[in-house]
Formats: sequence, structure tokens, C-alpha cells
Amino acid sequence: MRWVRLFVSSDVLVGEPRDVVLIEAVLAASKLSIPFLTLYLVQTRGVDYTTAGLFVAVRGLGGLVAVMLAGAIADRFGEKPVVLTLLGGAALSAAAIPHLHSLTSLMVGFFLLGAFVNAVQPVFSALVVRTIPVRQWTEVYAAEYWALNVGFAFTALVGGRVAVLAFDWVFHLEAAGTLLALVLVARILPASRPPNRTPLPATADCGLLARARDALAAVSLAARDRLAVALISSTLLFAMCLSQMTGTLPLDMEASGYSPDLYGYVIFWNGALLTLFQIRAGRAIARRRGMRVLARAAAVAALGYGMLAFLHQHLALILLCLTVWTVGEMMDAPVRNAVMSTLAKPGSRARYLGLVSAALTVGYCVGPWIGGWVLQTAGREVLWLGTAACALLCGLIRLAITPRVERRMAPLPHAPAV
Repeated sequence: MRWVRLFVSSDVLVGEPRDVVLIEAVLAASKLSIPFLTLYLVQTRGVDYTTAGLFVAVRGLGGLVAVMLAGAIADRFGEKPVVLTLLGGAALSAAAIPHLHSLTSLMVGFFLLGAFVNAVQPVFSALVVRTIPVRQWTEVYAAEYWALNVGFAFTALVGGRVAVLAFDWVFHLEAAGTLLALVLVARILPASRPPNRTPLPATADCGLLARARDALAAVSLAARDRLAVALISSTLLFAMCLSQMTGTLPLDMEASGYSPDLYGYVIFWNGALLTLFQIRAGRAIARRRGMRVLARAAAVAALGYGMLAFLHQHLALILLCLTVWTVGEMMDAPVRNAVMSTLAKPGSRARYLGLVSAALTVGYCVGPWIGGWVLQTAGREVLWLGTAACALLCGLIRLAITPRVERRMAPLPHAPAV
């Protein structure tokens, strides 16, 4: 683990948080299909841009309900058994995709793959901070996001090469990598137990309707928190913008004559930047007022997307635009999760993070669908200017709720700066 400790201080990333970050890096490196889903659907399955976006939306829809349910179940029964179940389902779903021949069965396969893959993330995010104090959450979430992007950089390089040779092997290798992550979870992570709960009185109604009502209340706990909902809404908008990198950027580059392999190198740059600088950036922004950092992150990302509407004639210009919005992405992720974890009520962190993952999932499924339609009907300039406007709206929402979030977090001991 020496190479990990070069990026994060050993007093933060040790023990269980270190193990979780390592496993998340392995899992992220196995997600070879994510950057190339639209290209796979257009080139191998022969669908148009809008239909390809619809399939990606269906994949995200599978994760929408799953992330909230997984968070609630993990809060109740513990994280490790939930993670093992989800990883097993993700591996089976990925392996099945190349063998689904009709569009209907393929859509079902995408739905299930999205459900399992997306649902595991909020549970990992709850695990990674389970044993550390609140004041270190931003740094650890920066380490987690770093691990995800180490894996993403790997998928960009390896997935691009595999896609050129045989697209189906992208899914087979994804299934194998997910199984490896499952084995690491089973062997390395200790058993997790939910917090102690007050037992129900003997006269409590344990009927089916009561159980359903309790389950709904558990899932919707964070949804009744207005500040959390506002932050989640801004996260959805930001995710819609981020999704264009893997949803419509490959289609835009394909229309300009670039190969999938070259697109893989372009998005590798995104992963490489996050790998090199994410944790150091996390340390720097941990000392700043988090909600203001989130608003600025959206504004920086908007600049990058707006630039791409006009600077696309050369690969170096595309990389410049991508660098700018990557800086915004780098500022956003660790602070967003730290603020949301601090907003969470006792014993409900996984559910709050589950709703954040739900917002990310919705953004990543709706974004490519809308983006593909805009690219096909209105052209690339409208696509990227519209993405910039969406990022700006995200920043305005965050700026508007900053005073209320700061007032709410001020009384909490050891809370990260907000």
C-alpha cells in the first residue's frame, strides 16, 4: 500500500478505510463498459443516438430505486452482506449482456446491471467513514473518489483497446473484475453490524402494511430533509453534465472522425488528472467552506463545457476543455459527500448517501438520453452550451442554500467546514 500512502496521509487511510478504498479501485477498474456503452450500442447493436441514450437511461433507472433500497437495507442489516449480494448480481448481469440478442432482453440486462452496479456505491461510501472521526471525512471521501478515478483511468485505456478488438469482451472482463472485488470484500473486510436499535414493543403492529410503512419511512427519511433535497437536486443537475463525457462526447468525437481507441485516451486524461491531484485537492478544500466550494465547482465545470462548444477543431483543444471541467469535478465529489454525511441524522448515513447516489444515477441516465437527442436534432454547439447552462443552474442552487446549510451545521462538533 505504499503507492496509496504517497497520495494520502497514513493517519487517515489506514485499516478499514484503506481496505475499502483499495477494493473500490479494483471494482472501478472492472467497469470497462461504462465509457463505451453508447459506442457499443451504436456500432455493435446498430441503434441510433437517441435510442442509445435511452438504453443508458434504462441502465440508470435500474440503479435509481436500488441505491435507496440498498442504503436502507445496509443501515438495518449491515454493509458487508449487502455489498456481497450486489457484487454477485453485477458480475452475473455483466456476463449475460453479450448473450442477449433481442433489444427487449438487452434492455432488461442493462436495467439489472445498472441496479446492481449503482446500488453498491452508497454502501461503500458508508463503510469508508465508519471508523473515522467526522473531521476527516472530506479527506477520506477525496481518497475514495481518487480510487474510483484510478479505476476509471484504467478502464479508459484498457476498455478502448478491448473495444477495438471485440466489444463483447468488455463485458466478460467486467464480470471477472467484479468477482475479484467480491472475493476481496469477503476475505478482507470485517463483518459489519447495524447500530443498536430500540426493540419494538410486544404490542407493535407487525402486519404487512405496517412493515411496508416502516420500510417506506426508512427509505424516504432523507427525502423529508429540505436542505438535503436541495443539495441532492443540484447533484442531479451536475451529474447530467458529467454524464455527457461518457454519453455524448464519444458520439460527438465519432462524428468528427475519431476512433473509440482515441476517445479512450481522451477520457483517460480525465481519470489521470483526478488520480494525480484529487487527494491533494481534497486536503486543500477540506479547510475551506464546503458549500461555497460546491458552487464554484459547478461554475468551473460550466466554463469547460461552454468552451467545448467552440474549441473542438483539434484534439488538444478537446483536452483543454476536459481539463477545465475535470477541475470542477475534482472540487465537487469529496465535499458533496462530506456535507451530506454531516447533514445525515444518526443511524441514517447510508440512506442519505443512497439518495445522493440516486441523484447521480438519475443524472447519468437522463443526461445521455437528453444529450443524444439534442446532439441528433440541434447539433453539438447547442448540446455543450446547454450543458454549461445546466452546470450554472446547479451552482446557483448551491449558492442559494449556503447560508441555511452553514447555520444548521454550525452547532455540530467537529463538523467539516461548510
